[in-house]
Amino acid sequence: MAEKLKERCSHALMALLLAAGLAVPLCGAMDASLVSPRLAAVIAAVVLLFELASVHRAAAAAAALALAVCGAGWIFAGNGARTVSDAVLAVGLRLRGIRTAVPLAAEGISVLTAALLTLLCCFATLRGAGCIPALILGTGVMMAVWLTDAMEMLPWLLPALAALLALVMTYRFDDTPPVRILPWTAALAAAAFLLSGIPPAENPVREKADEIRQAIMDRLFFTEARDVFSLYSVGLSPQGPEQLGGRPNPSDSPVMIVSTAKKAYLRGAVYNSYDGHGWRNTTGGRRYLWQSPRMAAVRAELFDETLPPASVQNSMSDPVRISVRMLSDSASTVFVPQRVRELSPGGEMVPYFSNSSEIFITRNLQAGDTYEVSAPLYSPDDPGIGTLADICATLGDPRWETIRNTYLELPSHLEQQVADLAMKVTSGAATPFEKAMALRNHLTRNYKYTLDVGEHPENIDFVTAFLFDTKKGYCTYFASAMTVLCRMAGLPARYVEGYLAEPDEGGQAIVTGLQAHAWTEVYFEGFGWMAFDATPGRRSGGQQGGNAAPQQQAAAPTPEPTPTPGPESVSGGQNATEPPEPDEDPGEAPDTAPPETPEPGAGEEGAAAPRGKAGFPWWILILLAVCAGTATRTVTTSPAYREKRAKTEAERFGIWEAEITKVLRAEQTERRPGETPMGFAGRVDSSGRFSESLSPAAECLSTVRYAGREPEEADTGLMRDTALLLRGEMTKRGRLRYLADRLIPGGRRGKPLSRKKR
Repeated sequence: MAEKLKERCSHALMALLLAAGLAVPLCGAMDASLVSPRLAAVIAAVVLLFELASVHRAAAAAAALALAVCGAGWIFAGNGARTVSDAVLAVGLRLRGIRTAVPLAAEGISVLTAALLTLLCCFATLRGAGCIPALILGTGVMMAVWLTDAMEMLPWLLPALAALLALVMTYRFDDTPPVRILPWTAALAAAAFLLSGIPPAENPVREKADEIRQAIMDRLFFTEARDVFSLYSVGLSPQGPEQLGGRPNPSDSPVMIVSTAKKAYLRGAVYNSYDGHGWRNTTGGRRYLWQSPRMAAVRAELFDETLPPASVQNSMSDPVRISVRMLSDSASTVFVPQRVRELSPGGEMVPYFSNSSEIFITRNLQAGDTYEVSAPLYSPDDPGIGTLADICATLGDPRWETIRNTYLELPSHLEQQVADLAMKVTSGAATPFEKAMALRNHLTRNYKYTLDVGEHPENIDFVTAFLFDTKKGYCTYFASAMTVLCRMAGLPARYVEGYLAEPDEGGQAIVTGLQAHAWTEVYFEGFGWMAFDATPGRRSGGQQGGNAAPQQQAAAPTPEPTPTPGPESVSGGQNATEPPEPDEDPGEAPDTAPPETPEPGAGEEGAAAPRGKAGFPWWILILLAVCAGTATRTVTTSPAYREKRAKTEAERFGIWEAEITKVLRAEQTERRPGETPMGFAGRVDSSGRFSESLSPAAECLSTVRYAGREPEEADTGLMRDTALLLRGEMTKRGRLRYLADRLIPGGRRGKPLSRKKR
């Protein structure tokens, strides 16, 4: 009785240490409000009830029944269902990066987390469970704390670390009680914690661990606010992010150098909603990892990967390879064309894309960053492009209605004269493509390009004032008017901001702030999006792609045709922060264990400060090394592999004898001290644990080991067949212990079936 009580006390201590060392930091990583004295009370109560229920099977059954009845009553008769629902919802929002819900359900979250985690710890620390369940549980919680960067909770992990080390040592030396080992493991855990306090510059292990953690966060749990590109963010919207217009103040500082064989519109921000003052993105802020295989269909749809259909594609569909090297720091936005086919980010850049088809990385771009992109560059001035768009419209488009519902919306305050103008300009056009060209040409020919504009009144619609009053402006004026007129004419369109890269004869373009630009993308059924630039052409005096300021030459209104739109040198813009985030859609999720995370909205967190480089993605190499090492050890420790390389029959016989010992040990069946092989085999056979009798193998073993006879091929075959048959009847737990015995070097060694004759 005293021995039983000592064993229960020992188990209770290990369970308490493990549960406290995991529950407290896990709750603290979610929110500081979850750490309270009730955690300790819940942990102690669960451990006490578990130990009382373990005294006798009848007590365990009674406790389980009572718990089930109480739980059902609490859930169905009380407010338990509401508490559980609120807790699950709050934790789900926390995983998405929304912290405000957790304190509202703090009591329910802390109690449920502590109770469930403590119960798992009680089972994981049972003597017969081994050390693997506790290691898996502890590693999972520690990874969660580490990934949330809750470094202030690390000291609370020390009790769990000491308990885990004690369990591992107990598994290795099963005759030693864990309480005796615990002081040593506690000292070892404390020493490890103190060493972790060494500054990163003096601790390369900690520095590498931080890099690995950052790489995992970037790929699985990227929820931080990001700095979003807009023309306002580069100083080209003097009236603020909510109002277009005003005289811009562009910079001629170099932004990037672009290698491209063709003029490229490099998109930065895409907007769908016009309110009379400026443009916003209300399509949502879902984030998708660019390389995610699960999101391949979403990526293909957003970037028109299957449009135009293969049956009508021609040489114009051939992708152009574009390489970009940043010359200065910028927002997190990756500047690319619309129809991206391949994206090769440089260094540690981790690309994401949104459901508005913007591409960005998990930090701000920095001078020296490079990336390459492959994309077909369609232009409305390409020969035959209109005919191709018309043919595609006859082939059907499953996205057509969705696109129309999103990109034909206009504010109700727009006057009828805007619609009348759109109808008048497009009256002679027979196809959607001809309508878009007519609108572009009308704006290019009849409106004046100039930077000399006055401040726009806030109570007047921006596009209406431009079309019927001032009739002059720069790229944001023309792009906004083109987008609104297209929608009035029934053409789905959206407003885009970015940079225009026009290469010189060598295929190079040095893009400065003077090449910041705005244009319109029009969607054609079956063909997809195409960029239309309605801004009158401006020439840079032979300095295209250079960093010198261009001559200010504006195309005056004229009834004659003018050259096709050229590079836009300067422009204004708005909306430098993320657009407001709509309600969450729980049905969508990125390529990670947690759900999709929303883009932070403007006014919530603001722009995130640029983060340091995460360094080379060592986590990939470490993961590959671990997988390769595991696979190699699995193969090299298999008895079949070792038998092929054995030189003598005695070695082969010994390999399969050891295999039988491992299988029996994994099933917690070992030879007792002083027990003969035949006696041991008889005991195993009488237990009925295996359908295969162990006695023939034991008899053969006794003859070989004790009679001094050299084993023959038939003897090895008998041992091999016995081992394989026994292995085929192993339990799930036995298989786990057997696998751990093979994979962990220097694992437990049980008593062999026989002792070699001296």
